[in-house]
Amino acid sequence: MKTFLLEIIPRIQRYSQKLDNLTVLTNKHWVVIDEELNRKVVFIFREKESQLLISENGKIEKGSWEYLGNNSLLIDRKDGSYLFKHGFIDDTVLALKVDGKDEYALLVNEHKFDNQLNSLSAILQFLNKTYSDERQQRILTIPETKVEVISKEEIVKPLKPSKLFLKTDYPELILDIEKIKKVIQETGDTFASEILISFCRDHSIKAEYINSNPDLTKKIVNKELPIGQIEQLFKLNNDNVTFMTELERFLQTALNESYR
Repeated sequence: MKTFLLEIIPRIQRYSQKLDNLTVLTNKHWVVIDEELNRKVVFIFREKESQLLISENGKIEKGSWEYLGNNSLLIDRKDGSYLFKHGFIDDTVLALKVDGKDEYALLVNEHKFDNQLNSLSAILQFLNKTYSDERQQRILTIPETKVEVISKEEIVKPLKPSKLFLKTDYPELILDIEKIKKVIQETGDTFASEILISFCRDHSIKAEYINSNPDLTKKIVNKELPIGQIEQLFKLNNDNVTFMTELERFLQTALNESYR
């Protein structure tokens, strides 16, 4: 893999998820960034038997991977074994530090790669915009004891990637929105849709939103509002860009009382 000197990674590492959170690593297809034309290399970390599949323009190489603890990841390929240290990982970007060097292999979630996040400059712009210090004072996940668990069968029917979100498929969601809107009338509507969407989708809220509407933020974070179904819809369809976009549009317009 091509490696890069990336000064931004140490600066934003405190915002990274942990490398030992293997669900973040294994639930995605990671495209290697090397900007070589006509070449697409995808790393697929499978939980089953720690199998690693590497696809280069559709041709598969099989290898293995192992999390060794101490923020270390071992990758075995046919041409050798490689030790990487934790650099940065979120749902979009994976940066693996070459052990003993200040260089990083850079990979991006394939869904984001296909949506133009497919160059070093685009990724650096994304990281700077998303994780600049002034934007990253965040409230993170709420206690699990307050999470409302809803099974997939109770919320959505099997979806294809191109399936659109239709509000008529979720009558209970409409009722939840009406309850939320009543609370917003009391707390004020400043950044209301942004707070609700960012928390239900990412379990994080920007400092700007928090400071502008602390009362609504507190109610959402403490699960005082019926947001369980919204959270589950985001979670269950996070690979369906069309569905996610339509759901966000619905929430934005519904909270502004203009959705039709």
